[in-house]
Amino acid sequence: MTKQPYSVSVRSLLAFTVVLLLALFPVGWLGEIWLPANLLASWLFDSVEAHAVGHTLVFLVVGGTALTVFPPLASKPGRYLAIMLLLGVAQECFQLLYKQRPIAFDDVRDLGPDMLGAVVALVVVRTRMLFYA
Repeated sequence: MTKQPYSVSVRSLLAFTVVLLLALFPVGWLGEIWLPANLLASWLFDSVEAHAVGHTLVFLVVGGTALTVFPPLASKPGRYLAIMLLLGVAQECFQLLYKQRPIAFDDVRDLGPDMLGAVVALVVVRTRMLFYA
């Protein structure tokens, strides 16, 4: 029995691209030029704890979307987590480009919540695969 290759629909790929771009976009910059974005960012990230929760939720959504659009990735956790770590680093790099400053401890610390969100997405998807396979 040969394994059927999976295919990605254009709609799914577009959805993943939009989620990814939103996650990588420097929200602070948008907040400087658009008041509603500033108010939203201030409300969502008003403390260190809220900032960590925000990062976790963003990478939970990005990871869950990636695993939904690219199902074989769920069976390769090392590859998936490496990709998510690269996305976390890319997101921090885009933030640093916007802020025009060198890397700081807070930037590296943000990778922890990013990876937590990615791991939670992986656990949820793999658990769902167990029960609905």
